Amino acid sequence: MLCFNVTAGIGVIGVAKTMVNEIFGELAIVTAAFAGTYVLMISVFNMVGRFFWASTSDYIGRKNTYSCFFVLGTALYLSIPFLASAGGTPALIGFYAATMIIFTMYGGGFAIIPAYLADMFGTLHVGGIHGRLLTAWSFAGVLGPFAITYLRDLSKNDAIADLAARVDPAAFAQKFGASVDQLQSLVAANSVTIAGLMEIAPAGTADPTAGLYNTTMYAMAVLLVIAFFANLAIRPVNERHHVRRTHPQLAPTSVPAA
Repeated sequence: MLCFNVTAGIGVIGVAKTMVNEIFGELAIVTAAFAGTYVLMISVFNMVGRFFWASTSDYIGRKNTYSCFFVLGTALYLSIPFLASAGGTPALIGFYAATMIIFTMYGGGFAIIPAYLADMFGTLHVGGIHGRLLTAWSFAGVLGPFAITYLRDLSKNDAIADLAARVDPAAFAQKFGASVDQLQSLVAANSVTIAGLMEIAPAGTADPTAGLYNTTMYAMAVLLVIAFFANLAIRPVNERHHVRRTHPQLAPTSVPAA
């Protein structure tokens, strides 16, 4: 549950600046300063989420809070491809809001997990359990960026192949100094790009750049759906395991009589 929750969140954090530039780069407001501020706000909302969701979990419970993460997060991830295809300033505002809410849940997940562990397994060994649980975060720290980068590269290569099939072979050879048959090697050398192909593409060809992260967002939504059902499957251990009062470390120290 924690692994897939973190995978979705940390994956987006890793490519946030690149993503906002690629999806909404044609807007005048999306400058280097805007992208830098966007990254700064990720940290701000991450911190806000730790306070907000921790306080919320005190009222609705830790398990219900995680259910909110997964339901709301799935909806937000699925909204991003729609916003990317819509384009324009209103879509940018929606994208900004959706991603910032996602980042609050990323921070909130870490804030409430110790209390969630105590609810499920008691407080006696919660430190050790929490330490072992953080291996899920470590794994997600590798899986998240890898998954997003891998899926984005697949989408980019598919988009380039589609554009290359649309352009005139002679124009392609003149632009890139090689025939279209050498497309794969040219892409690997970063000689052929989507921007370069758009310069020679037929009039009316849609720029696929804004949709490069669609597959990624769908994949992250699927991970959250799996995590949602994993969360539902979690059950607390019997209360007799929560605190063992006869534990040697908890036994009162005897004081010899005077």
